[in-house]
Amino acid sequence: MLRHTILLFLLVFASLTVSNPVKSEVFTGSGLVDIPTGRVLKHGVFEAGTYLGFQQRMMDRSTTSLGDAVAIRLNFGLFDRVELGLTQLWEEHGSEPSSDRTASLKLQLLEEPEAGVIPSVAIGIERLGNKIFASNSEAEVGETPSTFLAVSKTFNLPRIHQFSGHIGTGTQRFASEEQPIGVFVGLSKTFRPAFARGDITTSLEFDGAGMNLGVRYLASSGLQVALGAETLNNPDELRYLASVSWTNAQILEQIDETRRLITRATELAVEAKRASAEKK
Repeated sequence: MLRHTILLFLLVFASLTVSNPVKSEVFTGSGLVDIPTGRVLKHGVFEAGTYLGFQQRMMDRSTTSLGDAVAIRLNFGLFDRVELGLTQLWEEHGSEPSSDRTASLKLQLLEEPEAGVIPSVAIGIERLGNKIFASNSEAEVGETPSTFLAVSKTFNLPRIHQFSGHIGTGTQRFASEEQPIGVFVGLSKTFRPAFARGDITTSLEFDGAGMNLGVRYLASSGLQVALGAETLNNPDELRYLASVSWTNAQILEQIDETRRLITRATELAVEAKRASAEKK
């Protein structure tokens, strides 16, 4: 499954020409394709990788000037409530390359329990630009940061089983020219087929401007490969997305499971020793 996914990624990469960069970070550990959720990465969990945005168009070798955009990012969780992100983006339009460094901050206000009606709720700010990294003389006027509030809830229905719903409101990239504050919604579902040796998550969302669709494969090793498409409702602006990253979440889960097994084995050994002593 992993080999097939990587092959599909390479085929998409080879068949498309690169255009404008994605509007925001895509396929983050706690987000869907292009929208945030009410969840954050757990404490000590990090995700490092790259993502790219492609826009399909007809190739004219005599006149077309290829542009490209690629980003390297790092997202990590703190205290089970805070998620920080750092991104370095490189763009090249014709003969004018440029780079941009941005940061994001997300704070979880409520965490959804395993059972109950309370959803996960988070607030955040995206695309804090070059001016926070450079001196005043070097700072450039960048894109206005986007703020948001996101709510996520897991539902368990017959036949469908578990799936997650997400809704939120935000400014800038989530809004339109007519409305300064926009609304975004999304649905996601995770499958765990035995043949995949990992998780496959599908998602469908509206980010305030258009419909997006994504598929993400998370291997047991922590490797993540994701493919998506933005603005499905507008063929002229249809954009394809690809992301490859790695997370230590699976390793931390394995360590926790090992600790639980050791603790349980110790408890059983103590109980057996006490029982043996009582018989004597």
